Amino acid sequence: MSSSQRLDRRDLLLGLLAFAASSTDVIAFLKLQHVFTSAMTGNTALLGMALGQGRLLAALLSLLALVGYVAGAAVGALVLRHDPQHELRDILGLESAVLLVITLAWWFQGFPGSGPVLQLSVLGAALAMGLQSVAARKINVDGVPTVVFTSTLTSIVMTLMQVGVRGRPGSLFGARRQALAFGIYATAAVLTAAALQWREPVAAALPLAAVLVALGLQGAVTRGAPPS
Repeated sequence: MSSSQRLDRRDLLLGLLAFAASSTDVIAFLKLQHVFTSAMTGNTALLGMALGQGRLLAALLSLLALVGYVAGAAVGALVLRHDPQHELRDILGLESAVLLVITLAWWFQGFPGSGPVLQLSVLGAALAMGLQSVAARKINVDGVPTVVFTSTLTSIVMTLMQVGVRGRPGSLFGARRQALAFGIYATAAVLTAAALQWREPVAAALPLAAVLVALGLQGAVTRGAPPS
């Protein structure tokens, strides 16, 4: 297998970020009044349903998630350094800072059921996921996202059908790489849901822990290496 057909540090980073996105979405859906903070397709559908049914609080939370995500992506796009590695480190640092504030609030006050703290929690979590979406672009692995997997699942199935059934030449490595990220996302959902049943503070810390590990890995790459 050539070096271009092997898993590398980028896959580990994407796996950690996929874990963080899944954990954040599970926490938001189960503890923050059924809203998504990284899956904006699903969140937009929730926004439309809430508006159509006249549920203004639910609509407000979905709208805040959408605004937060867009704001996070905008902030991430403004992080400009002389090379992508330093940009990635800075974006992960910003995401970690946002998640740290949210996690501390959840630890000391619990998951809010209503009011401004709930709204700020949704806004902050979505802001972090918007930053993360830009970080995934900086990692630059084609077809492997960390926050939306619908198109990735389609790509996996198409590759399997073309190579395995129709006999067309091609590599399955890309599909395996995508399937790995998808599997991590699904596993994180299971683990986070279970942790919420067992001990909520542990579950609350899972997204932050995953991003901090990713930040540490990226910091090791950029440490001592001046921007090109």
